[in-house]
Amino acid sequence: MGKPRMIILIRHAQSEGNKNREIHQTVPDHRVKLTAEGWKQAEAAGLKLRSLLRPDDTLHFFTSPYRRTRETTEGILNALTSSNPAPSPFPRHAIKVYEEPRLREQDFGNFQPGSQEMTRMWSERAEYGESNLTLIQGHFFYRIPNGESAADAYDRVSGFNDTLWRSFGNDDFASVCVLVTHGLMTRVFLMKWYHFSVEYFEDLRNVDHCEFVVMKKSKENQKYILQNELRTWSAFRKEKAEVREPESPIPVRKKWAGYQDGNDVESRRRQARRKNTADMFADDISDAPSIEQANVRNDGPTFRGMKMPAFSKERNGRYHSAVTPFDSPLGGLHRQPLEELIIPDEGRDGGGSRSGAPSRSGSDESDEPPRQHARGSMAMALCGQLGESHSPHRARADALGDQSDVDDEAS
Repeated sequence: MGKPRMIILIRHAQSEGNKNREIHQTVPDHRVKLTAEGWKQAEAAGLKLRSLLRPDDTLHFFTSPYRRTRETTEGILNALTSSNPAPSPFPRHAIKVYEEPRLREQDFGNFQPGSQEMTRMWSERAEYGESNLTLIQGHFFYRIPNGESAADAYDRVSGFNDTLWRSFGNDDFASVCVLVTHGLMTRVFLMKWYHFSVEYFEDLRNVDHCEFVVMKKSKENQKYILQNELRTWSAFRKEKAEVREPESPIPVRKKWAGYQDGNDVESRRRQARRKNTADMFADDISDAPSIEQANVRNDGPTFRGMKMPAFSKERNGRYHSAVTPFDSPLGGLHRQPLEELIIPDEGRDGGGSRSGAPSRSGSDESDEPPRQHARGSMAMALCGQLGESHSPHRARADALGDQSDVDDEAS
């Protein structure tokens, strides 16, 4: 009869190894059987094949000798020759079945190692031969330890293809040739038949269980035309990129820790900080009228090049400034009597020791004699007793009540 009009490649149905990879650690690969779902897939494949055939077609099956492929072939034949739902034009005795060892799965070794080692091996295979100039070619050239590479499987498939091609010259060869094999062997067969490049082979995705890959003979040139559109990883990645949700045209501000734009540390640094007492009075001092404008007598003490207001004891025996409290460069510091500001036995902060801790002068908890605390510089400045030995910065801080860390000179 010559060349068959159609060549069909079918991957085996779901096996126990597809459902649980760890089974390969204890069961040899060639003895892995189908699952219950796999048997259903095989019978459905038989009905599909029946719909593709003509009543006058003859069939030759070539199957891998592995158990899962033989069981898949059995399930296909059961549905193909069944009288349900109608009598089949393909009796079982008229169908020839050949076991072909060269169609077996790629050899992964006698027993596959544990899952951790297999994960490392698959990762190593994926990265094998990777470079910046070419595509990854690990699946084809990487040889499994104690097993095969896809290139090794290609060599034996090449021999099978030559044998198959020579068989086409036999007069009794069937009109339809069915190859029941494995996923990788299906791709390797097509690579040999259609002269695929290694790069294209690497880009091909695996076929599904019991998926039909159909090659039909052209009447014009007698060549076999592939009817399937093979799935590739590059197209898969492109489709995933296209279905991604478009970015929102309006940027959404992130909120974190109560800030609209997140934890904006820089904006927090720009916030107003606590001012020192001297800085708080700086604006008032700069805006205060000059001593000449206030008609202050020039016989008062000097503070940072500025004459301090003179004091008199004209009313009720208390010291009073010659300048009204609101006209003074020091603002409202002179609203209280001067005697209330002069506390000779307390610290410079007006209520504690030099370190700020509350303590009494002459405490009997210590054997040391009580120490006379120095008079505050503020009171000394107001009484005209601030000497030139005092630091100008210290003088201003004491006069304005700044709680600085400068030690008393008397200590």
